[in-house]
Amino acid sequence: MSKRRIKILRIQSRICIGGPAIHTELLSRYLPKDKYETILLGGALEPGESSKFSQIKEKGVDIRIVKNMHREPDFWNDLRAVREVYKIIRQEKPTIVHTHTAKAGFIGRIAAWLAGVPIIIHTFHGHTFENYFGKVKTQFFILIERLLAKVTHRIVAISPSQKKDLVTKFRIASDQKVSVIRLGFELKKFLTLRKNGDFKKMLGIPNDQFLLAIIGRVVPIKNHRMALYVLQELLKKNHNIHLAIIGGGEDKNKVEKLATELDLKSHVHFTGWIEDIEKIYAGIDVLILTSLNEGTPVTIIEAMASSVPVIATNVGGVKDLLKDDDNGFLCEIDDVMGMAQHIINLQDKSELTSKVCSNAKRFVKDKYDYHRLVNDIDILFSSLYKNLIQ
Repeated sequence: MSKRRIKILRIQSRICIGGPAIHTELLSRYLPKDKYETILLGGALEPGESSKFSQIKEKGVDIRIVKNMHREPDFWNDLRAVREVYKIIRQEKPTIVHTHTAKAGFIGRIAAWLAGVPIIIHTFHGHTFENYFGKVKTQFFILIERLLAKVTHRIVAISPSQKKDLVTKFRIASDQKVSVIRLGFELKKFLTLRKNGDFKKMLGIPNDQFLLAIIGRVVPIKNHRMALYVLQELLKKNHNIHLAIIGGGEDKNKVEKLATELDLKSHVHFTGWIEDIEKIYAGIDVLILTSLNEGTPVTIIEAMASSVPVIATNVGGVKDLLKDDDNGFLCEIDDVMGMAQHIINLQDKSELTSKVCSNAKRFVKDKYDYHRLVNDIDILFSSLYKNLIQ
């Protein structure tokens, strides 16, 4: 008689282009099929987001949408989403419910606790405890997470810095309850990428001009305003430089308006979401990240693997990826002059670019391959399951 597989219900807030969807897809596809059966649930998309549902489904993943699970808090929608997920749990009877991102963690863990799921796990891909909301709202969300932690058997942080925040700074859970498991990716396509001028040509930029890119949702937390002020400072110094803003979101019109007010329109290129992400990394000269808060930014890891130098604000888990002046560059939030100077240095010093890119590629190849991620999660699941049946 064949051994019964462990059923996992994996829940993520939105199945859209971005780090969490890559993470949940890889785990759903590559955890050993003879050992695990996985169902992936996702919530409704927000305006400006690009769905990955069809792509993931085509790869053989059992993926379903919870229509009432939205990113923004809404008591009645959230209540309906809990009921919807609860019904799925009662029907599927998973041994493990593993939630990813804040809203899925809230909906999924309540439903799993009510349904009596034996093992409940939550992965923080970032957190909303800094620079997202006002003080009162932030304290409310911290309280909710502390309560949810009590019904969670294991919490996964994706970087050492994030674990420190969860355990020490915000006291969400005890040190023993929080495990660090770094993200993992299919890196081969980035590690073997060859530079070309196709992306600049698509944007109408001469190949000899310098191209910066910022990739991600165009929302307040990503602080695109800083990127525009950095570009303005560089253009004051007569640098032939352009900025590609790749992505979409609620702040897009505001950012476009600011670009016009700063007289930058001819140097700023709004592309929307681009699914052929390798085309971007093959064509840009520097990736910048100007966020007010982050978990572990996927774009930084992809750029490092693609030999694209990265300059980022020193927030969240960024410092677990970038070592300043070694495999990338760090600056403080809204340090426009500091980021601009790093860019100038990269333009003027080819040996600096070569050193940084070489170190970065070696770092991500060693730390962020998806085989390691799958193995780490398998060990965690096996350990919790062994404790359950003993």
